[in-house]
Amino acid sequence: MDFALHRSADSRGLLRRIFALIGVAVAIVAALPMAAHAQTSDNSLAGSSPSDGATLGTSPAIMTFTFQQPVGSDEAFTVAVGCGTPAQPQSTGIPLLGDDDVTFTVEVLSPFPRGACTITWLLRDDLDQAIATGLIAFSVSADTPTASSESTGSTIPTAASGATASSIGDDVEAVGSTGGSVWLGGVISTYGIMILFGAVALISFGWPEGPLYELTQRFTLKVWMLALAGTYLHTAALTSSLTGTSFTASLNPFSFADTFTEGWTGAAAIIRLVAVIACWWVAYRPEAVLDDVSRPLAIAAPTVAVVTLAFGRVSGNLALIGLIVMILHVMAVAIWLGGVIFVGRAVLAGPGENDLVHAVKAYSRVSAPAILVVIISGVAETMRLDGDALFTSSHGRVLILKLLAVSVMLFVAVKARAMVRMRLGRVDQLTRRSAMRLRRVFATEATVGVIVLMFSGWLLAINPPKVSLIPEREYALVLPLADEAAGFSAEVSLDPGAMGLNALEVEVLTAPATIVGLRLEFDPEVGSYGRGTIQDIPLTGTGIARLSAADGLPFDVTGNWTVTLSAVFESGLSAVVSSPLAIVGEDGVVPTTTTTLVIGTSIVPSETTVVETTTTDVTQATTASVVTVD
Repeated sequence: MDFALHRSADSRGLLRRIFALIGVAVAIVAALPMAAHAQTSDNSLAGSSPSDGATLGTSPAIMTFTFQQPVGSDEAFTVAVGCGTPAQPQSTGIPLLGDDDVTFTVEVLSPFPRGACTITWLLRDDLDQAIATGLIAFSVSADTPTASSESTGSTIPTAASGATASSIGDDVEAVGSTGGSVWLGGVISTYGIMILFGAVALISFGWPEGPLYELTQRFTLKVWMLALAGTYLHTAALTSSLTGTSFTASLNPFSFADTFTEGWTGAAAIIRLVAVIACWWVAYRPEAVLDDVSRPLAIAAPTVAVVTLAFGRVSGNLALIGLIVMILHVMAVAIWLGGVIFVGRAVLAGPGENDLVHAVKAYSRVSAPAILVVIISGVAETMRLDGDALFTSSHGRVLILKLLAVSVMLFVAVKARAMVRMRLGRVDQLTRRSAMRLRRVFATEATVGVIVLMFSGWLLAINPPKVSLIPEREYALVLPLADEAAGFSAEVSLDPGAMGLNALEVEVLTAPATIVGLRLEFDPEVGSYGRGTIQDIPLTGTGIARLSAADGLPFDVTGNWTVTLSAVFESGLSAVVSSPLAIVGEDGVVPTTTTTLVIGTSIVPSETTVVETTTTDVTQATTASVVTVD
């Protein structure tokens, strides 16, 4: 009777510890306030004055920029304005953040001239990585009366009719950020799923007597409830994040259907929820693991739930190999961490017969190779996702913190296994003294493991340096442009490369310094009736800018064109590279006429540091150095 009461008290103690860990996690979410906010690059511009596509009577005296979320004190906002063709820099003041922490005001020190103007803005974090960037195109109808400068008389077309001014309307529902809920739900879900998997694994190969204990049945059922709650929270928050609906609306399970089609992450979340629900049977009747008829389903449900954890990031180089490595990684972690929690809370709940000794020994034997798999697979994923940027990228720095926590967990694990060999090596019964000491060291190992899970959830909110946020696409024409003397190279891609609208991609491959101005120009053959096109490209370093085919780059004549890419660097140096381009007709016929090309010029750069990769998706373009970025 005392033994049963002791185990019941331990079970209640487990619940107190679980809810204490949840409380700590919630406190971390409130204190950070979710470090993922600074890394998910979701603080986009909500509105501006002047707005995109606006036509002003005269130059504004003040410009305002309002963001959707508060801007942190460690974040920097910069603005550059260019007017005319070619664009001439304009004089503006330092951006000042208002008391609401979302609105910047910028003073116009010298009135803008008449014509088309473009504002390039950039919000970056304390590591100088871009959080959000974009272009705002507007035009000024007349010179300011007090301005001494004269109009050049040149006229630049304004934005295309598809461009709309951005504003904050009363009818827009504030969706808010669900990053904290995604993280917290993911940690709780992973914690519960791994314990269930560890329990099923240990019962299968090392403790067949486990289901006979009432404590085991109560423990697995409570862990299942925890896993279900965390998985549901994670799925709802992820649905809100992926579909753009409010978190309250995403709590409706009927809204989860849209999540299944939102890539690997969304599909894995739905499958995980279904698998966790199916785990109820084995959680309620753990003896099903030992029955020949029910064993396949009893093992399959928690196994599928664990495997879905590997689909948190299916991207980067060698994505398929990375997925296989991650499946092995999460299963090994589940055996290691889930097993240690199950042993500490169920097997070592008190003194007992030799079956408890055999269970602890069996776990010690199987956890050793699991730990080895965790280390090898973890190193492989680190090299695939971070490589030589481990110490220079945000993802790498957080990963280093996780590796330190794993090292502590590994040290405690080695000590625990040594204690098992020393205390249980030649005994047939588990004494109360041995159970207490082993439970303490196993509890320490499990606590550090939970911290590791928190870091893992944090890492999923940060994009690794070797993973592009922009998916790969196929293009009909790819034009390499390089100035080896300047250390600058890029690729310009078009599709379909024919008269009409074309999808555009500009990828900067190498840059000797931070780019402060990047312009792409398409010129038709001399003597043709075609109109040239100029595009400002919002890249500050290596990365990709894209223009969709729906709002594509217009070519109004077939024949030979010249594409010219001009780059101005922060050091004051510049590079200009050109290449011929043949635009075909709708019938695909390649013209045979020739044209005179512009010869590229370059300046040898000084020694500077190449900035980190930046990527931008261009969504609107016109024929007059006007680009809108979402």
